[in-house]
Formats: sequence, C-alpha cells, structure tokens
Amino acid sequence: MRKGTIIPALFLILLGAYFLLSELGIGIPGWDRIWPVFPLAGGLAFLGGYVFGSRRDPGLVFVGTAATLVGLWFFFITLGPLEYRDLETWWPVFVLIGSVAFLAQWIAAGFRDWGALFLALVALAVGGAGLAVTLQLLGPETRELLPRLWPVLIVLMGLMMLLRALLGKRSQ
Repeated sequence: MRKGTIIPALFLILLGAYFLLSELGIGIPGWDRIWPVFPLAGGLAFLGGYVFGSRRDPGLVFVGTAATLVGLWFFFITLGPLEYRDLETWWPVFVLIGSVAFLAQWIAAGFRDWGALFLALVALAVGGAGLAVTLQLLGPETRELLPRLWPVLIVLMGLMMLLRALLGKRSQ
C-alpha cells in the first residue's frame, strides 16, 4: 500500500464508522461538537507529510502544528470546559498557537530560520500580553499599564537583531 493512501483510507474508515454508529442510534456527539476533527486531522496530515514524505519543507511543520493546535483548542470549546463566548477572553491563545507553530518551523529548519524564530518570539510577546490584559494577570490596571510599555518592543527588536548578527545569516 502506498503511503499516500493511508490517511485517506483511515479518514474513510472513521467517517463510515461515525455514520454507522449514528444510523444505529448509538449516542455519539453531533457535528456541532466534533467539527474540530477536521483542522486537527488536516494538521496531522501536514505533519505526517513532513515526517514520512519526500518533501522536507519546514512550512509543512508550521501549517501542521498550527492546524493541529487550533483543532485541539476548539475541542476545548465544543467538548470541554470552555464555551464559544469564552473566546472573548481567550483569543490570545490563537496568537500563542502561531508562536508555537513558528517555533516548530524554526526547529524543522535546523535552527537556522531566524525569521521564524523572530516571529515566534513576537507572537509569544503579543499573545502573552494579550492574555495578561484579558485575564487581568497584572491587576485590574493592566489595560492602562501595557500601552505604556511600548519601548519594550524596541528593546526586543534590538535583541533579535543582535541575535541574528551573532548567530549568522538568515536562511533562504
């Protein structure tokens, strides 16, 4: 069996099993609760393509990681303790997912794609600041405090430039 047919075959088996259980009246969650399986499966397919495929493109790792984590995050909403209205508070998680995906891409590129590392660190800072604001981790005055810390961005940019200069050229 070719590697390219394994994932579609498994998808059809699982889809058929879901419809069979539904037809037999066995209580299984509806599509409104299990739809995150699609970005999750897509992400795993991209990661599988990177690991098992002939094309070792770090971009596959970025997309695979981001889609997998988005699928898992939405399962926390559709099946878990959170609800859709909680996205108003937890939206920075999507920025943090981007950070993790860029970090995974940097690792897959052999720790040489400094642009991906830079974006990972920027997304980490933005996502962390967003969570600090929405969860009021620094107290109720957080919304007033964070805008005054904008010079930290200049310091971070300088640190990243220094890191790039010390560690070598950015990979193409």
